[in-house]
Amino acid sequence: MSAPRVLVLVLNYNAGLALDPCLRSLRAATYENAEVVVLDNGSTDESLNAARALGLEVHEFGSNLGYCAAYNRAFEMYANRADFFLLSNADLIVPPPTIDQLIQILVADESIGFVGPVQRHEDTKEIRSAGIRWRCGRLPVHVTRPGEPYDAIEGAFVLIRKSVLTRTGGLDETLALNLEDVEWQTRARSQGFLSRIAAQAEIFHRRPGRVRRHTGAYYQARNICILTSRLCDHAALVQIRVRLYLEGLAGLVLGRPRARYVLEGLRDFRRGVTGMRSFS
Repeated sequence: MSAPRVLVLVLNYNAGLALDPCLRSLRAATYENAEVVVLDNGSTDESLNAARALGLEVHEFGSNLGYCAAYNRAFEMYANRADFFLLSNADLIVPPPTIDQLIQILVADESIGFVGPVQRHEDTKEIRSAGIRWRCGRLPVHVTRPGEPYDAIEGAFVLIRKSVLTRTGGLDETLALNLEDVEWQTRARSQGFLSRIAAQAEIFHRRPGRVRRHTGAYYQARNICILTSRLCDHAALVQIRVRLYLEGLAGLVLGRPRARYVLEGLRDFRRGVTGMRSFS
């Protein structure tokens, strides 16, 4: 039996110098039946030069579609070239055996739809995420001790069985980015697909810059309200909205820049704003 075809989809948006070591680490993978494609969300820097210098296939969308829409387009374009899709951020370092270790788990059990490694911070090597735990009325938290319970795998680097797409559909583009992993895996679980962390596998993740942290606060605030309104009771929605509102007000008093983004996320949830948005 031939090894499953793995298509690694690296989503790039102005990754700068981080993209080159990411791509080089992926090319050094011990798993032989993997192909790397770089998806570009309208980058304005010179990061794509790294992909072209390595001779990798690049697909440019021409604008920033967001995480969900970009990957959904790629799933359609490359459906005939993969048995499994591996979604990867552009700011990671992937040790050579990692893809092999993920494949072994997915091949061994057809009920597993998603598998990911333990994620570590590149600078300190401390665990960043060994899964995501979420309960109604609360913000999601990263599990930092392998073996503790989790509900989903963080979407920065996740291997996906293609049949997940045919049975559950793709990513939810109303979310654009942030918590799309929790939503998708919750939806897939209702169709019988499990999510698993490969405890022996790991990747190393660069810390996000200040701008990404601030806009991430917007999407987290808005999207957790969207998810809570869909999956939880009204009391849980009130609880999370009050918590975020108090966080935003306290942040304004203390002069924290992210506070504005938290409050904008709450406002846009009330107004029914979804998908990607721009910030001035």
